[in-house]
Amino acid sequence: MKKTTKYMALFTIPAVIFSVPAYPDAANDWQVEHTEKLIDQINPLSTTYEYYLNEAKNAYYALSNYQQNQVRNSSTLFYYMQSTDNPQYVLTTFSNKMSAISARNSTFLRDIEEANRYYHSLTSSQQAIIPNYLYLQLQNYMENLNKLKAVKLNLEQLSVKDSNYVYNYETAMLAYQLLPYDFRMLLTSLVNDKKREYESYYSPTNNRSVAQQVLNEISKLSTSSSIEQVSAVRDMYNGLNVLQQTFVSNYHDLLYIEQVHRNAPTGWDPYYYDETGKPDQYPSNIEVTKKGQMYTVVLPVSKMNKYSNTKITVSDTVTLSIPKSAVQNTNNNDVLTLTIEETNEQSILFTASLYDESFEFSSYIDIEVKGLPSSATIVRLHDDGEYAATPYRKIANNYSIKTKTSAQFTAINNRVQLFDIHADGHRYEIEQLARRKIVSGENGYYKPNAHVTLAQYAAMIARSMNITTDEFSTYQDVHGKWFESSIQALLEAGILEKPHSNFFNAEKVVTRKEAAVISIQLLQYAGIHISDPDLNKVPFTDFKQLSAADRYYVAAAYELGIFNGKGNGQFDPNGKLTRSQMAKVLYKTLQIAKMI
Repeated sequence: MKKTTKYMALFTIPAVIFSVPAYPDAANDWQVEHTEKLIDQINPLSTTYEYYLNEAKNAYYALSNYQQNQVRNSSTLFYYMQSTDNPQYVLTTFSNKMSAISARNSTFLRDIEEANRYYHSLTSSQQAIIPNYLYLQLQNYMENLNKLKAVKLNLEQLSVKDSNYVYNYETAMLAYQLLPYDFRMLLTSLVNDKKREYESYYSPTNNRSVAQQVLNEISKLSTSSSIEQVSAVRDMYNGLNVLQQTFVSNYHDLLYIEQVHRNAPTGWDPYYYDETGKPDQYPSNIEVTKKGQMYTVVLPVSKMNKYSNTKITVSDTVTLSIPKSAVQNTNNNDVLTLTIEETNEQSILFTASLYDESFEFSSYIDIEVKGLPSSATIVRLHDDGEYAATPYRKIANNYSIKTKTSAQFTAINNRVQLFDIHADGHRYEIEQLARRKIVSGENGYYKPNAHVTLAQYAAMIARSMNITTDEFSTYQDVHGKWFESSIQALLEAGILEKPHSNFFNAEKVVTRKEAAVISIQLLQYAGIHISDPDLNKVPFTDFKQLSAADRYYVAAAYELGIFNGKGNGQFDPNGKLTRSQMAKVLYKTLQIAKMI
């Protein structure tokens, strides 16, 4: 049986008094460390080269003179700045990126995005040396790429159950025909599938066959049928498309039986469906009402945006952002009820329900909160009363909490002190994960050089993404262990792969190759589109020793900047992952997944 957390709370941050440092810039040592971290990420062989160079440059010049003198690797930054500030270097690099764009390459779309990203990483003076014809060519590519994405999304979201299906199909196909040939060819398979679906939709033989099954089930009902039997047939009928429903000649029999049940002495009163299948006791538009300290949002699924998130302003400080993909387990006639209650000055409670039953979203929704201090850490109040990690993003003082269920959140000022990471190359990532309660130390020691087991890594991922389950594991070496819930939850989510045996081997040390696989599968679970990596651009000397499947994951992790090679030019797929390396890999993956 699945469990659903019931409440969510958001506490304000207690005031913290800091003593004045001896030197004016001493309190900003973190800015120096942050700049050094950015400089360390500059890698001319990586697709993130221009990004980190630009970020490092901006961070360095934002420092005071005193702080700039403290940056240990500033000479590295100046070396790369001298290379890229050369006009000929900029022009040659951009021209090469544009020349690499070819519809014959499997990396066609990614090469366009790479050229566009490089162009926008340039300064205004650097952009000025780019020939106008190359700029216009890039603009043309980007316009067609955006059109391609829009057409692809429209095609993917076509549904025969939609009352506007025919119009939506014809509109999508017209937009497809207007694409240039090279871009149309990328959608050939999807378009063919949608054409077959459209032909099936208009096929009288197919529609009669599907409708006949529902017609037969209605004919088996009577006024003495159970509530469950009638509800099951109603669900079957609602699952038909508009044309198929016209072939159900005994639909009025179903309406009559439902009416009898509503007026039965037993008092059973299922949600009444009129001819359009809409519950008549709920509003037909999105509404936000306030009673005391409680905000109630009534959200008809039919009123949600199809192609963009539905944003609902709840109060001056709270906004909900819900994608249509989050309500896949509903039909167009359903109505969600969301409540946010301010129980006192420090907390609020949130619940999500569908017709008075707890509702779990199919994908993450955002609860956007304004006005929190920049030092705030958002955590979830667990069932046992303890604080637990939860995914959220922070931009300035605005927080975007990610959740799939009703939950209780709180904002705390969680200061972390670990004594053995001051000289560690991944100190920043470790501290950020520790603040969010994703990782922890023992008696103030993190042990960055210790190896990470699969059980430990699974627990960290499950915490960071708030992935839970109540199902028991069938693996003999997992069942009953402290990590059982984490392993089982990630198996159900598809982040971990199921071994073909009765043993999971959860306490083995995670290798670099396994961490790359887990990172990409985590991103896919989070809904991040992963472009096919260019295997020819992976520089590792031991890359070809990997299997074809592992090459995909390692190449994708490399292109995303999650993994870099070692000093000898190898990836070292069987190298054991340390807690320090794990922090870097997990933090970067969560960044890309927009969970941190």
